[in-house]
Amino acid sequence: MDAEVVVDASIWVSGFISRDVNHNPSRLWIQRYIAEGGFIVEPTFVLIEVAAAVSRQAGQSTVGREAVRDLFHVRAMRFKSLDPPSFWSAVETAADLQLRAGDAIYVALAYQLNIPLVSSSSNSCHSSHPQSTLHIA
Repeated sequence: MDAEVVVDASIWVSGFISRDVNHNPSRLWIQRYIAEGGFIVEPTFVLIEVAAAVSRQAGQSTVGREAVRDLFHVRAMRFKSLDPPSFWSAVETAADLQLRAGDAIYVALAYQLNIPLVSSSSNSCHSSHPQSTLHIA
């Protein structure tokens, strides 16, 4: 098991939406990873993505806000702000790999920290991460 990973928003959103096809695999993976001593590093951007996606899928803003509050209090996690070097790394990643903005932020952070990226996305963009990409579900 890797000591640290970056987890993209797809895993968190699936974990918060019970009708999502990846709900159980996402929740189980997160619970098991943390129970085994794993640590998660997230860009602060994940909070915006989770709020937006969960609110949209639930049809209620309060559900998105609650999800972010829960996410913010995960004990085995730290958040990394998008400082200027991180910002430019994400810009270069987006341009070089032709990724969407959100995807580029996760890929760039994982690359900067030289740790795996965990995603439920079958989108091949994540496979461009040079360390490794773990796919859940």
